[in-house]
Amino acid sequence: MSHRRNLFLLFVQPNLGGLRAVARQYVVEASAAEDLVQETLLRAWRAFSPSDGRTYQRAWLFVIIRNVAVDWERASRRRVRCTVLTGKELTEPCAVYTSDPLPPFPAMDEDRFREFLDQRVAEALDELEPPSREVILLSAAGGLNYREIAEVMDCPLGTVMSRMSRARRALRERLADYAQSRGLVVESKP
Repeated sequence: MSHRRNLFLLFVQPNLGGLRAVARQYVVEASAAEDLVQETLLRAWRAFSPSDGRTYQRAWLFVIIRNVAVDWERASRRRVRCTVLTGKELTEPCAVYTSDPLPPFPAMDEDRFREFLDQRVAEALDELEPPSREVILLSAAGGLNYREIAEVMDCPLGTVMSRMSRARRALRERLADYAQSRGLVVESKP
């Protein structure tokens, strides 16, 4: 039993930060996000059987969290929404444990990210069709690549790529004026 537990922990621990970040995009309240992660880990533990020779990929956990979120949404008729996180909450989902130091944001530092992610960005994400919004969230919050997203969403890789392209285009169009007014976009000269 302890060997199975140790293997499970070795597999799960590097993915906890991504699971927490994705969970915060599926539900609004921090406590609900933690419950979502806990339910995901419980389902994963029940299905985890390293002795059967199966290889577990990290996308497997994201399939489970997505299924739990869909189950919860159906049960409560809540809509998956993006919300602007304030203060400390913005960075909490990024750390594996609350005692861990926060990892750096890949594209920009935390202050720049806070400046950029405001209500307009969250609203623009909410306006996307649910499959397109989910592709963006799994990529940005979950850190998944296209192949992993395709596995999580149970759809072809080309579908993920086209959804991502359409979502990025839609976000670019919705946020163009805002980004320009904030000096985040420099117009190119013809």
